[in-house]
Amino acid sequence: MNFSTRSKGFQFIVTAIASLSLTLTIIPSANADSYNPLDTPLEKGSILNYVVENGSMERNSYLAIMPPAVTSATETRADKWKWCTGLDDPICDPKNNPSILKATSILGPCLSATEENCIDSLEIGIGEKLEKATLIRVTDGITFPADSRYNYPGSSNISLWKTPSSALSFAVMPRLQLYFQNGKFGEGDLFTDVIPYKEKTGDYSQIRINTSPDATPNNRYLFAPHSTYCVFEQDGICGIAQDFESNTRIKMKLRVSKIVGGWFQGRLNDPVLDVSNFSTDNNLLTVEASPVTVPRMALVVKPAEFTDQEKIWAVNFGGGIYTGPQAGNPKDSFAFLDFYRTRVKDTTVGSNTFWNFSTTSWGDGSQCLQDKNKILGIVTTNALAYDGQSPSFVDGALNYRVAGLHLMPDGKTPVIGSYNLVMRSEVARCLYGFTNAPIQATVSIIGGENANVATTVLGERNGWLSMAAGGFTFSTKTIQVKLSQEKAVVTTPKQTAIKTTIKCVKGKVTKKVTAVKPKCPSGYKLSK
Repeated sequence: MNFSTRSKGFQFIVTAIASLSLTLTIIPSANADSYNPLDTPLEKGSILNYVVENGSMERNSYLAIMPPAVTSATETRADKWKWCTGLDDPICDPKNNPSILKATSILGPCLSATEENCIDSLEIGIGEKLEKATLIRVTDGITFPADSRYNYPGSSNISLWKTPSSALSFAVMPRLQLYFQNGKFGEGDLFTDVIPYKEKTGDYSQIRINTSPDATPNNRYLFAPHSTYCVFEQDGICGIAQDFESNTRIKMKLRVSKIVGGWFQGRLNDPVLDVSNFSTDNNLLTVEASPVTVPRMALVVKPAEFTDQEKIWAVNFGGGIYTGPQAGNPKDSFAFLDFYRTRVKDTTVGSNTFWNFSTTSWGDGSQCLQDKNKILGIVTTNALAYDGQSPSFVDGALNYRVAGLHLMPDGKTPVIGSYNLVMRSEVARCLYGFTNAPIQATVSIIGGENANVATTVLGERNGWLSMAAGGFTFSTKTIQVKLSQEKAVVTTPKQTAIKTTIKCVKGKVTKKVTAVKPKCPSGYKLSK
């Protein structure tokens, strides 16, 4: 299975597994419960259409057989997921060579110096002052043991952390998304979120295996009933998403399988990336960044009035009363925005803050962008919709598309965009055939008026090239990066002048004159 197939498969399950925990880390202001578009009141016969954040649907570990996507408005994928109790479940047993077997494995905290596929460390602070976070606990839920025979890392649950200075606690949920092929799990993707939360007690319950003798693969999991509103849900407790404090900075280190490579995308500001070898099978991935504010779109619609296009979207986005495309899938999210732009008056419903990153597919236009054996770079933006792949290389430039609504909720203030690109310097040198001399870059915003655009090239550091753009407004834009390198100036060494000696005669007097171009003094003649 190639990556494009996997990307589509993931896109199509967005709301099909909403009960697996649809948690939106959407944050309008400091020290308050996060704004959640799913709180929008719905009349009978109405549903909510909105742009879904990449990876925000999956908050639990699972093993499942995925249903195929649909291409017609008359088809459905409802109740077609088959959930497994483990790798010994007949429908998921690797010995039976199951088709479209997917595993999502949340990575827990590292419990030893040699443990793999886990959270190595977490630091959170305000500004440049980072504090080491300590583990509170790992939440309850479904877990599966590792099985090295099939390259399956096992699974944990969301881990909860705190720092000495913050009144908030933080839910951390790195998760590997794996697909079974050729007798083992591989082609791994990584999704990682950090979400501030406060606990609320009440009638809450965690996801469980359905042990009823009447249970079928389609209802094998008893999903957490409030997972659309809780960052995590376990018996008697719900984690309610909070706002990041101003100027928050987060640094996370993950021990993660080396099958995770290529490009990352994210909701981060001013990211710093580093990768080093941890073990034969794992890298140590370090990501440090600030959260980024993302304006959102949501509207109430009536399925009875849907066009055929809206009907197809509703099915492929999973059905139910909350549906929409992933922000990073431009095929759907860009068209979705354009379809509803006039209806929502080109205006957002709120602003929310995220700190997350995930792997994405390789870029187009050059083999230099397609090496998945190592981590090549990360692209981050606050755009409502964006091209979730890495930049494409066209006509000597790296191009990256973003889209959004033009106005903030007040209907007057323009939405301001941001963009960061961090990539290995060797990728740039591969693209352009550069030497090891310093690289320069220019960043352009193509599409509409952008008089206030500020671009910053942060330069090279430890083998990584960083650049940023901000201050641009939205409809649909292309961010274009062109790299250059000054030609080395070749200097020819100066030749040392050669002196010669001559004899000069005046009567019986003889003088020797030594110079580069020797001449006899006045009254003297050259002696031959």
